[in-house]
Amino acid sequence: MPFSYYARLSRAQQAVYRESDAITQIRVPQPERFAAAVDALESALLGEDRAATQAASERVIRGLMDVLGAPPVRVEVLAARPHARWGELHGLYTAERGRRPKIQLWMRTAKQKRVVAFRTYLRTLLHEVGHHLDYTVLGLEESYHTEGFYKRESSLFHQLVTDLRRGAMPTMEEYAKQPREQRLKRLERTADELAAAIAGQSDAALGKRPDAKNWAAKEVVSHLRDTEEFFMLRFATIMAVDNPPLAPPDPDRWADERQYLRNDAAEATRAFRKRREETLAFLRNLAPAEWERGGTHAVRGKITIDAFVTLMAWHDDNHLDQLRRALEGKA
Repeated sequence: MPFSYYARLSRAQQAVYRESDAITQIRVPQPERFAAAVDALESALLGEDRAATQAASERVIRGLMDVLGAPPVRVEVLAARPHARWGELHGLYTAERGRRPKIQLWMRTAKQKRVVAFRTYLRTLLHEVGHHLDYTVLGLEESYHTEGFYKRESSLFHQLVTDLRRGAMPTMEEYAKQPREQRLKRLERTADELAAAIAGQSDAALGKRPDAKNWAAKEVVSHLRDTEEFFMLRFATIMAVDNPPLAPPDPDRWADERQYLRNDAAEATRAFRKRREETLAFLRNLAPAEWERGGTHAVRGKITIDAFVTLMAWHDDNHLDQLRRALEGKA
């Protein structure tokens, strides 16, 4: 389904949009050759070294442009993100006539001045790479944010990171292809997996961040607890109002204001379990047509309750992985 802004495009622009939407993958030949460059980028971010982060980003970009047959693009890594009422600017791609195209990224968040998490930074980098590829490799007249565009971004990310490091965790696109019952079964397992992950861990271990900028295990559990409540609030709104606007959450603000590091992880897990049971009871009582009710996200456009279940399954996987890495002392 096209995003909401599609209706405002001209017929010619809609044709470009549909062309972009139909392309869902960018295949990277021998992605394992990028393992060292990606590891260097992660180390540079963890070391909060802007020069090293820029050098590692350039190394990744040069390699990608070579294997994908794209012209060179400059990379510029800056400090804290610009911020305004509309939010934070994560990355920017610009292409001016007669100049080499440029990707700008910011390695610190605007409000907290924290170094951006490695996976977030790399996804932003690949997002801007996606715009460059749209123009220079795919030959699109415009680079629209289509569902296909986001899938291409994800395909690049998973080839450079997930496929090499984990391999077993489904992407959001793979979850979307699963039968609904299979996705619901995944949601049913999460509370048990959380409880197993924190079992026997001391409060000190659960409250220890892998570094100064990334969440501890108990912060991850608290985030999942509060996000579950947020999902149910969205569902209630969607059921009460036709196509309501859906504001994004602010997880970092929640973590600070609700003092996640002071939370009890076991209690947060029990609260999550109770809320997840309520969510599943709600979902299993939906009529067939109600699964297609939805709201409008500021960026992604219309999102249905069924699509939210896909998002929740993927969200659970990502944060369970984050929790386990935190307990291992890894960002």
